Amino acid sequence: MEAKALVEAALFVADRPLSLARLAEALRLSEEAVGRLIQTLADEYAAPDRGMELGHEGGGYVLRVKGELASIVRPFAPHQDIPEQTLRTLAVIAYHAPVLQSQVVKIRGQRAYSHIGDLISRGFVEARDQGPTKLLTVTPTLLSYFGASSLDELRAQLQPSG
Repeated sequence: MEAKALVEAALFVADRPLSLARLAEALRLSEEAVGRLIQTLADEYAAPDRGMELGHEGGGYVLRVKGELASIVRPFAPHQDIPEQTLRTLAVIAYHAPVLQSQVVKIRGQRAYSHIGDLISRGFVEARDQGPTKLLTVTPTLLSYFGASSLDELRAQLQPSG
């Protein structure tokens, strides 16, 4: 089995960024070899006729759709079934995170409780008990889904354009 194909396949199926160390350990390769293979893949994906790119985020590497193609192919991506009202609640959480659930409910109304439950079950939001309410934060899964490497980058995407 070709090592480059193994690295590419691992990046394709991973649901989070993979570090050189993690790839090397799992694929039984040296970190140096994995680094060279990552660079080779990145160079190949940089070609204009490729729809994917190899990115670095969160201390690891990810295989993702090129930014200029993302909006075109988004209808084929998972989670297209998220209702608009739930997305609005998600935007409030992401914009204010970390934020108390009680504050989100004040902004979005009582239905926010079910939106938050849906977002937690999808792995986009994490909730920790804080007194009588919960503290809500966004997860790396959400950042990755929107192609953001940080919460600040995600917040910038939420800003109205123009």
